[in-house]
Amino acid sequence: MGLRSITTGNLAPLEFVHGTELRSHSLPSVLSVTGPESYLVGIRLGLGLAQLPRFHVEADLKRGSLVAVLPQFPPPSAPVSLLYARSRQLAPRVRVFLDWASREFERHTLP
Repeated sequence: MGLRSITTGNLAPLEFVHGTELRSHSLPSVLSVTGPESYLVGIRLGLGLAQLPRFHVEADLKRGSLVAVLPQFPPPSAPVSLLYARSRQLAPRVRVFLDWASREFERHTLP
């Protein structure tokens, strides 16, 4: 099963970090979808392998309904952006949230 880019139509390869090197592997796919939700449903139905953010599959992994394959070769980190409306002065609660979120992402980033 493959995840197809909605913008390019290309199947997304699986990407792994091996040491300091990024490796990319394309798998043959009889069925492809364009949405991560459909991708996850297909994987839950046993239609192939997938590479999804861990938060999407954490409960499945804990239940044992999905199994991590090649955990020693993690996917690369994905960029995260925090966006907010531009104004003359940033509201203190927005600044507090941005600082907290930044610390949380740093804390959960793999070495």
